[in-house]
Amino acid sequence: MDVTLATSVDEFFHEVVTDALSEVDLDASEPAGWYLVGLLGEFTTARLTDEPLGIKLAATSESPAQRVRTLKEVGDTSLYVAGFFAESLTRSLVDVDYYVGIGQTAYARLARSLGSGKAIGEVYEELAAKFPQFVDVLAQVRKRVTIAELQATSDLTRLYDIWLRTRDEWVEKKLRQAGLIVDPGSKVIQ
Repeated sequence: MDVTLATSVDEFFHEVVTDALSEVDLDASEPAGWYLVGLLGEFTTARLTDEPLGIKLAATSESPAQRVRTLKEVGDTSLYVAGFFAESLTRSLVDVDYYVGIGQTAYARLARSLGSGKAIGEVYEELAAKFPQFVDVLAQVRKRVTIAELQATSDLTRLYDIWLRTRDEWVEKKLRQAGLIVDPGSKVIQ
């Protein structure tokens, strides 16, 4: 993904999600891809709450409409947190597997409550069935957005630091495009 101006948040995230789906080699339906675009757009302004997702998932005293909203919130939050904050979860009481389990369960319950005959129900079924792969897609989105930010601010030193830690081919390609020749045999920029 090259740094280009996007006319909207959805347009930007559509490009990034499409690239990430390809990178992860996930055969996702078009509605599921657009769902991810919308989810990312929502999290540009939404704040994560401190309420444990497991408790939200276990709550049963809500009205059916509120229950649908809660299941969506739990699934979406789990997917976003697992995809964007996986590295920081290694230092927390709960790990990525917790969020994967909670998210899959929330989306599966949501799909059942909406019925599989509805298009959105099918999207939630797909999100539940392929939840770990969608987490990988969001991890790719996070990486690409971070790198795009670094390129936009011309912080090639940080980009190079990322390459030194990960030896990621995509990061190396971006360094080459910026005019830096990366010699994989050494740690020197030429």
